Amino acid sequence: MATGTGWPFGGPWIEEAHALQRAALKDGKIVGEPTKMMVKRAAPGNEGLVVDPYSVPALDRYLAPFDRAFEKFPRDLVRGQFHDSFEYFNASWTARLPEVFLQRHGYDIQPYAAALVVRRGDPAPALDPDTLSRVKSDLREVFAELHYDYLKRWIDWSHAKGWTVRNQSHGAPANLLDLYGAVDIPETEIFGSTPFPIPGLRRDPADIRNDLDLPEPLVVRVASSAAHVMGRKYTSSESATWLRDHWKESLAFVKPELDRILSDGINHIFYHGTVFSPSDAPWPGWLFYASTQFQPNNTWWDDFSALNRYVARVQSLLQRGEPDSDVLLYWPFADIIDDQNGLMKMLGVHDVKWLTEQPVGHIARTLMARGHTFDYVSDKQLHATRVEAGALVTPGSRYQVLVVPAVRRMPVATLERLNALADAGAKIVFAQLPDDVPGLGRLAERRAAFQAAKARLAPKAAVAADLPAALAARGVVAEGFAAHDLAFIRRRQPAGHDYFVANLSANAHDGWVALARPAASVLQLNPLDGTHGRALTRTTAGRTEVYLQLAPGESLLLRTATAAPANSAPLSSPVAAAGPAVALSGTWQISFVKGGPALPPAFTAATLASWTDLGGDEAKRFGGTARYRLEFEAPAGQADDWRLDLGDVRESARVRLNGKDAGTAWSVPFRLRVGPLLKPGRNVLEIDVTNLAANRIRDLDQRKEPWKIMREINFVNINYKPFDASAWPLTPSGLLGPVTLTPLNFRQP
Repeated sequence: MATGTGWPFGGPWIEEAHALQRAALKDGKIVGEPTKMMVKRAAPGNEGLVVDPYSVPALDRYLAPFDRAFEKFPRDLVRGQFHDSFEYFNASWTARLPEVFLQRHGYDIQPYAAALVVRRGDPAPALDPDTLSRVKSDLREVFAELHYDYLKRWIDWSHAKGWTVRNQSHGAPANLLDLYGAVDIPETEIFGSTPFPIPGLRRDPADIRNDLDLPEPLVVRVASSAAHVMGRKYTSSESATWLRDHWKESLAFVKPELDRILSDGINHIFYHGTVFSPSDAPWPGWLFYASTQFQPNNTWWDDFSALNRYVARVQSLLQRGEPDSDVLLYWPFADIIDDQNGLMKMLGVHDVKWLTEQPVGHIARTLMARGHTFDYVSDKQLHATRVEAGALVTPGSRYQVLVVPAVRRMPVATLERLNALADAGAKIVFAQLPDDVPGLGRLAERRAAFQAAKARLAPKAAVAADLPAALAARGVVAEGFAAHDLAFIRRRQPAGHDYFVANLSANAHDGWVALARPAASVLQLNPLDGTHGRALTRTTAGRTEVYLQLAPGESLLLRTATAAPANSAPLSSPVAAAGPAVALSGTWQISFVKGGPALPPAFTAATLASWTDLGGDEAKRFGGTARYRLEFEAPAGQADDWRLDLGDVRESARVRLNGKDAGTAWSVPFRLRVGPLLKPGRNVLEIDVTNLAANRIRDLDQRKEPWKIMREINFVNINYKPFDASAWPLTPSGLLGPVTLTPLNFRQP
């Protein structure tokens, strides 16, 4: 449960003294002034001021009513507590700031007040850029520490009651690795729609947010890195937020977004969003203002279970074993907050230049492109790292090499820690040695200590311009998936390794892939339907290779074993088309079986097209499921198997062949293996196709039906403007085809 309703923390019992404040300039000094920010989306009765996110006493004041409430309930009533992303807007002051700043840095912040709080129209601060950056770095470091203490208090409070803690750290003006690493379940967020080049995956510009607000794998990995380094079993994600505009999101759009973050270390998916709606509420019921609408009133709810089975199969492996990254990549928080621009540094999931345009981001991108597995590590986490037999051992995992990107400013304690790790036998590769210390306080003293530590490190430091070559020289082997444009993640288990592999590219993969870990056998599992078998393997130049076939949009699981199992599974043989695809023709019988506002009349069609073009006015406003029935003669010829390709499906399809379930096609490519169900002579194909609810919503708005009954933000589109679907064009619906059968034969590469 969330600790309260709405977000951030706050409520009617929070007085102004404990509420969120921003920095202001008064009589030449920095002071606090109320922001008067109220809790967002609060339940009735919980409206109130947002709490100060840098004050432990303010948090205690906020938590007091929860202490009283939960005294009456069993300890195990609640699994855990949740805190949403840091959305304490304009949080740039707390009452203890001057005191803590002086204690931490040894100088008074007030002489720099006019340079720090610059109002619109004020002249530029009369302070040189380097000094200004250093003062702001010191200030931001204090805010980071105060918010960490605030978060730690909430964690300790939750643990004392036997609850786990799940936290979205992003958005905070703090070291995200430390915040994520402090909780039981770090949670990131993917917001918006990735422009995957997968053929057939639609991405209409009218239905998405602008391309400046895209999910970023490098940022997703901040949360999973903290989990891996600190030994947390789960890394969560708020998933598919604003994937498309309301009622225009299909299950097919969700899968590649999930595949991307699963490859980036997420193994605990939370959908955004599902809300309670009374059963007697008129359609579409009670809604959350932000898509995706994962809820029973959505047309594709009956097919949602297919997505859930897919996620369950993938997560069943990714939640087992241990993380198995080779590289620790130092994340230089001091460099990120050393900037003369602005006052606060909010490290969010939207404007991500704080990572992508830093040297550490460039190195992370290179490692991903070369197939190297890595996790970020913070200064604090380096102090919890030791060396065993040359390996870097953190509280949660083992790594072969520590990589330090080009760093301008590094804390003395971190540089000394690198010295200690190098002395203990750690392999450390520098892009370049750091230049200086951050901040202004005690600058001369810290610079002297820094130069002494740097002088000790220089003779033993490996500085490399060619990072991939430096890693190879230190025995770090890249996985072969990246060379074939396949996303992947690897985890270690007692008998070998587990892999999740996804093809998010425009091209099919049909060939050998070299593994970085040796394997005597490889089991291959299709997470869409659970079918599995032994993968074809070989050894080339001392490396295990596995043969994989993945169309764009497809994914699979691999489990390797260092010893051959006593009872091998059947071989999962590669296949090749044994002839051309055969188009299924005849008269399609189309009847509407579930949905609304009313079931349109049945009709027949010799050629497939959108039911909005074929079915009359009722079909134009219908949202739900139609059954397509076709009798056809089996194609001539023999084959080891047959592949049914449904072509263009709007949006998901449950398939039966000769009365037997053939599966649900809900993701690109919309195809199923049906060989065992196909019989000689006459066959009966039935396909229950479900469309989006967009046309039904369009009809409501055209008729000005009062369905927007929500409180507060009622109701916005993907650009946070008032929602109105009346001018939407009709959304194509149903089975558009062409529907084909392709003969397949097993083959040996």
